[in-house]
Amino acid sequence: MRTFAGTSMPGVTDQIKEKVDIVEFISTYVPLRKTGRSYVGFCPFHPNTRTPAFHVFPDTQSFHCFGCKASGTIFDFLMRREGLEFREALERLAQRAGVQLHPRTEADEQLDQLRTRLLEVNAAAAAFFRHMLVKSQRGEEARAYVVRRRIDDATSEAFLLGYAPDDWSLLLSYLTERRGFSPEEIEAAGLAIHHETRGYYDRFRNRLMFPIRNVSGEIVAFGGRALGDAQPKYMNSPQTPLFDKGKVLYGLDLARDAIRQSDATVIVEGYVDVIIAHQYGFRNVVAPLGTALTADHVALVKKLSHRVYLALDADAAGVRATLKGLQALQSQPEGELTAVISPQGVIGLQRRQDVEIRILSLPEGKDPDEVIQENPEQWRAALAAARPAMDFYIETLTSDLDLSSGRGKADAVERIAPLLTQIANPVEQAHYIQQLARLIDVEERYILAALGNKARQEGSRRPPDQARTTKVLEQQPDEAKQQPGDTQPSTPTQEEHLLSWMIRYPKARTAVEDKLYRDLASYPALRSLMSGTIDELFTRDEHRALWRAWITAPADSDPDSWATTLHAPLDATAKHVLALHTPQPQAYRIVNDALECATILQRDVAKRWLVQIARLQAEATSEAEREILLDQLVQVKQFIDMLSIPRRSSAYADLHALHTL
Repeated sequence: MRTFAGTSMPGVTDQIKEKVDIVEFISTYVPLRKTGRSYVGFCPFHPNTRTPAFHVFPDTQSFHCFGCKASGTIFDFLMRREGLEFREALERLAQRAGVQLHPRTEADEQLDQLRTRLLEVNAAAAAFFRHMLVKSQRGEEARAYVVRRRIDDATSEAFLLGYAPDDWSLLLSYLTERRGFSPEEIEAAGLAIHHETRGYYDRFRNRLMFPIRNVSGEIVAFGGRALGDAQPKYMNSPQTPLFDKGKVLYGLDLARDAIRQSDATVIVEGYVDVIIAHQYGFRNVVAPLGTALTADHVALVKKLSHRVYLALDADAAGVRATLKGLQALQSQPEGELTAVISPQGVIGLQRRQDVEIRILSLPEGKDPDEVIQENPEQWRAALAAARPAMDFYIETLTSDLDLSSGRGKADAVERIAPLLTQIANPVEQAHYIQQLARLIDVEERYILAALGNKARQEGSRRPPDQARTTKVLEQQPDEAKQQPGDTQPSTPTQEEHLLSWMIRYPKARTAVEDKLYRDLASYPALRSLMSGTIDELFTRDEHRALWRAWITAPADSDPDSWATTLHAPLDATAKHVLALHTPQPQAYRIVNDALECATILQRDVAKRWLVQIARLQAEATSEAEREILLDQLVQVKQFIDMLSIPRRSSAYADLHALHTL
């Protein structure tokens, strides 16, 4: 059989699914309640008022009804719920996500190929670094450092810690001579530097290496901690086609489930802080990569939880980072609009913050990893005692003022007033006005007057924006202002090959449809999980949409002519898929290849259900539910075993003799 391997790079649909949380979106249509790792409700696609059968799975950003078997992604839900075509659903969700739609270009294709290659370079480099840490004599000092930081073997493996040897070209030689990558590709991945006279050399040398993964678990960059006297002490990969430090949170791929379960994200400052927190069971902890929180960081966090804890260092740099983090968290144009009455009685609109922000106070000079290792209960207590963001603002922005003087009192009000005007809840606003009044020992009416002046200056009807918070930060002392230094895969996938054959060869379609029906017939417990249809085999939204468009086309349609009638982006998807295979006289070989390709995809579907059913079974609350899920679990395993056994097709037995690799 031919090889149908390939890596699918994130496209426009993936960008949208990253930005629009499926639980939040479906909750606007269907009341959902959390149960274990999933959310359940009554299915909107069939009558069902007794037992909730509709599940939304945040970890896979998908839904499934165990009654009518409706399933898919946020695109499938919207198309089915609103009766939209794929193009209409794409446009609506893109607008909601703030994603720009544009036609595919040759440059896009080239960038996809580069991204795929760079992911391969990073994966190979991570394996090299890991080997050097665990197996090589060169890694002795790095191993000693890991032991000194009390990182255990299981945690080291989970985070794929590695070591870059103190050598100018060892990684470069390995990647070029042993793995076949070019020096230009290694440089593009951020792992090598090119010098005009010296040529290429390794960027990371004599450093403990921290692979940086995106939310999908792909290694997109590296961080390195110097083991000698080299500066800087911590160094990240430069910006690459894969990596933008303002868009990645360290540890998020491992923290995502815990963040959802606890509905809380804890943001710390360093790699080891994250690693130790996870090691001690605090798995909802992440960190930015040497930068203040950005709008993209906030978008990631807000998708996962409604509570955010900032646990940055207690020194001056940590305070500055906390202030900037608060600025990013509070300046997003999200949240429900609510009416607010100004001190003059004018009704305006403000956006209610959709996250609760709290600040963790750590002992002076202690990093989170030190606090956790010394006493995990102290960390829990610090989380429980975390202060609301406004308390932190009032303390921090007045700490350098002489509050016994008139000038100091006036400066305090001038700094805090813009923040008070952003509080939408009138009771909460009144609380902090009282708090500030007590702190500076003046009557509340003077603060209210200052709020009125500020509202007139900045426009009381205008929702708060980032500039207003920035103005407050600019009023700090100079020391506080200082800063420390929809794409197609490049290699065709099984899905694309099968889709091409299904569209071009009616006999292949018939054979695959018969196979899917026949294979499921012996497993009745799986009927609530799998539909046994071709579109179930496709994981990409574009592929399912293209197949559904084809099966509704006139029976005598010519595939290539039909593709030109499609709207973007399906026209580009169809062109790409149809170009993989042109009409051939020996269609019987195509039928055989299509059957084998379908088997691979069937196994993939079943394996995904194996994981999901195992989770549901572990979280089941009733014995009856556990028994049903256990029966499904057993039959999914049997189904996978059946698909893994090479066997001759009863309908096309003669084709195996003609099949060539």
